[in-house]
Amino acid sequence: MMRRDPEAALEPRAGDEGDTAAAEENGVPVPPSPFARAEALMAQGSHAEAAAAYAAVAAAHPDDVRAFLGAGIALSALGKYDAAEKEVRKALRIAPDLAEVHHHLGAILYKRGVYPGAVAELRRAVELDPENAAAYLVMGEALNQMAESDQAIEALESAARLHPENPRAYYAMGIAYDRKGLPDRAAEMYRLSREVGGR
Repeated sequence: MMRRDPEAALEPRAGDEGDTAAAEENGVPVPPSPFARAEALMAQGSHAEAAAAYAAVAAAHPDDVRAFLGAGIALSALGKYDAAEKEVRKALRIAPDLAEVHHHLGAILYKRGVYPGAVAELRRAVELDPENAAAYLVMGEALNQMAESDQAIEALESAARLHPENPRAYYAMGIAYDRKGLPDRAAEMYRLSREVGGR
């Protein structure tokens, strides 16, 4: 299979640009493109309808990584992790060097409890995009589940550095420090989590 530019895989298709729902042509409203409709449904929280809309785009454009990735994210939001993983793996075949795909596959594997697989995908995500705070966070949580406290702390410190206002990173670090038998350091992390979270 021909390797594609990972960023090009997410570029809009003709007809997808902007808020097409509000577009007009000669005074007549132009309906949104199928992809824009799927995105709008996702933004509204209509995950089942969004998944179906993304699937329709994927059927028409079997090389559109965004369609498979969107379907996977929508299915994951519905708790349909097996189906979500299948869709994201299709995206991975199209764009194997796209950080976003590895990130979402790792997140789905984490939700399925497949922690080593999740860590492997999330490591690849941050190799490709070292500024991906969310990938570092989920990686740290997965490593916590594997009782790999030192590695978890390293990932979570990166998450906190990149996104210091996220209380989850500090809370997960507290868990890791508790597992290491460092209750004072754990308490400090729990305190930071409460402060950042406004509690």
